[in-house]
Amino acid sequence: MSDALCVGVCMIDWDSGICLGCGRTPEEIDGVPVATPQPEQKPAQPPLPPNVAEHVGEGTE
Repeated sequence: MSDALCVGVCMIDWDSGICLGCGRTPEEIDGVPVATPQPEQKPAQPPLPPNVAEHVGEGTE
C-alpha cells in the first residue's frame, strides 16, 4: 500500500487490525514518516514610501 493513502487520522479497528483511515495494518503504518507542522510565517511588510517614512519613521515591531 502507498503512503499517499494516509489521511493523518489513525483509527485501528482492533477486531480486523486495519486502520479505518487508510486501510493498512499497524505493521504497515509503523515507521512511516509524519509531516511536522511548519511554523506560521508573517508576510513581509513592504517598506514605507520615503515621504511617509520621513514623517512617521520606519518603526519596529
